[in-house]
Amino acid sequence: MKATPDQQALLLDLQDLDTRAARIARRRSQLPEREQITALSAETAGIRDRFMTAQRAVEETQVELDRLGSDVATVVARRSRNEQRLAASVSAKEAEALQSEIESLVNRAAELESLELAALEANETAQAQLDAANAEVTGQNERRQALEQALAAGEAALARELAETIEERKNLSVTIAGDVLALYEETRQRTGIGAARLRGKVSEGSNMALTDSEIAELRGAPANEIVFCPGSGAILVRLPEDAE
Repeated sequence: MKATPDQQALLLDLQDLDTRAARIARRRSQLPEREQITALSAETAGIRDRFMTAQRAVEETQVELDRLGSDVATVVARRSRNEQRLAASVSAKEAEALQSEIESLVNRAAELESLELAALEANETAQAQLDAANAEVTGQNERRQALEQALAAGEAALARELAETIEERKNLSVTIAGDVLALYEETRQRTGIGAARLRGKVSEGSNMALTDSEIAELRGAPANEIVFCPGSGAILVRLPEDAE
């Protein structure tokens, strides 16, 4: 196929734009916030388990505290009633029985108060663990929100850059002959590179030096003839300033 040297040079500009678009897409897929959000999500189960465990511990110790508090109140009320009955009692036998029960109630109250103190300490420990777990959940949510905002901003910036590149490519494409553009697109689809520059003896399509016979054949072809890189299969553009 024939194409003027100027048309062939435009293919290098087109390839530059396609390379830029591919890099933008790669940068978008490799935004660090995306990986950080994934890593953060992997921690969610552990944080949630710690929160739920602490929450259950608070509820259980609170139930125990309420039960002990109720028992203490019952013992105190019964002791108060017995003391009132003892003060009004005229029977020595009844007084002795009441006094014995009062002593038992005093001992029981002391036992319950000791258990209540231990339960209160357990409740405070569980509450502290719940507060820590809740802070961990809040911190993770804040980190996720910040990462998502940063990711959205990064994606938006790259989307604008890609849109500008696509528009620039569109404007450039209309200046290239249809058959030349079609050949470029077919070559890029097939090889991954549409056009590359021959710089001295090195093809930028393969980044390898060509043999003397390959160089002689390429340089010997008419300037308006489209030639291809022996290594990559890309259209090889020969610019006058690159010839040795």
